[in-house]
Amino acid sequence: MKTISIALSAVLFFNTLPVFSLEGPGEDKEYFIEAGDVININVFPAQEFSKEVTVQPDGNIEIPLLGSMKAQGMKPGELEKVLTAKFSKYVSNPSITLNIRKFSSSRVAAIGQVLNPGYYEYREGMRLLDLLAQAGGHQDYARNAKVRIFRKVKLEGDKLSEQVIQADLEKVLAGDMEKNVLLASGDIIYIPRKPYSAAAKWITDNVTPWATLFMFTITAGIVVNNNR
Repeated sequence: MKTISIALSAVLFFNTLPVFSLEGPGEDKEYFIEAGDVININVFPAQEFSKEVTVQPDGNIEIPLLGSMKAQGMKPGELEKVLTAKFSKYVSNPSITLNIRKFSSSRVAAIGQVLNPGYYEYREGMRLLDLLAQAGGHQDYARNAKVRIFRKVKLEGDKLSEQVIQADLEKVLAGDMEKNVLLASGDIIYIPRKPYSAAAKWITDNVTPWATLFMFTITAGIVVNNNR
């Protein structure tokens, strides 16, 4: 009897504990789609148009037959209705269902003048230089001193606001690690292009190397003649 009483007491105790949900944000009806989310879109009966898409940093998704369309800021149910209306022009009585396969909260993005723009897995303690290395480094015309980091921050009442952080990657690459900004999950890093005109770029790419080679040849010739 003593054992039974202990067991009943334990059951009653655990029944009084609060229940914590392990469901992802996709189960929340108030969830709004964000850049970086991976969405599985199922089109019935035209399965050939079903696709898994990633919401790009500009908030758009690419849908077969429909092309590019805005998804960021919409609820999953709202996007379903929009897709149903658009597919109705091409498919008879379409039924659209979607589910978010992966949420953007554990990713960061590198766009602009990087060799491999796109999304990368975020890890605790990740810094600007770490992301740049994963993205393959910067391109030749990267304006490293004017890097911008777009970050979403929560305000009172769970409202979201976008914060823009200025970063000087040029100083980081020169060895100033204090400028190596600590990243947050969901950050989008944008490296702009230097304000070169098309003509200046063409000269830099095509004329300057040949001019340098020409001057080297002349200098080498003078040295050879002086040594005779």
